[in-house]
Amino acid sequence: MTTPHYMMVTVAACDQSFVGQALKNLSQLCEDLKSGAGAVTTRYGIMATGEYTGQLILFQTYEEMNGIGAAFDVYSNSDAYKTIVGSGHVSVTLRNVMKIEDVGLPNPSTEVPAYGVVSRWGASDLKLDAIRDHVPHFADNGAMIFRYCTILTGLAAGRRLMAVGYPSMDSIQKTYESLRSSKGYAKLLEEIDLDWRNVVRIEG
Repeated sequence: MTTPHYMMVTVAACDQSFVGQALKNLSQLCEDLKSGAGAVTTRYGIMATGEYTGQLILFQTYEEMNGIGAAFDVYSNSDAYKTIVGSGHVSVTLRNVMKIEDVGLPNPSTEVPAYGVVSRWGASDLKLDAIRDHVPHFADNGAMIFRYCTILTGLAAGRRLMAVGYPSMDSIQKTYESLRSSKGYAKLLEEIDLDWRNVVRIEG
């Protein structure tokens, strides 16, 4: 599989009566993004916790930044996107572009995770070595995918975002129990300004 270097994340409020239809159209939109913009991966779901609870979320990754430009062209031509936006039931809350760092997760899965945990923080430096040191805590407890990014756009530009996919809530629990036993993780928490961590229910 091609290695992605950039990710775009979109969060959108959706009327509850339209969620089912929106998810069906997101499935088709993801296919359009893969065929029309060269998206390496796409994932979509529903925010399960936090200030955006109940809102839709779409992750899309690209090998190069120009893939994100191509994604906007897809939006202009995709019937699925036009159905979502034209419904009057969906409105974009935020959309950010991010640069992905390779953290070295062994054997990332191509299967669809059941849940994701998305964390955001500020730090004086990237702390890539510290993140890589903690990858075994995630890998040993079932993490299926691991994205560590620098946010390039929006009000949170310059902050870091970590998005990890899991097969179950039990896998999430075991991962964080393992992390809490690590002195290195405790030190990392002292060095960052963690301001956001939420669970996503992945739908596709």
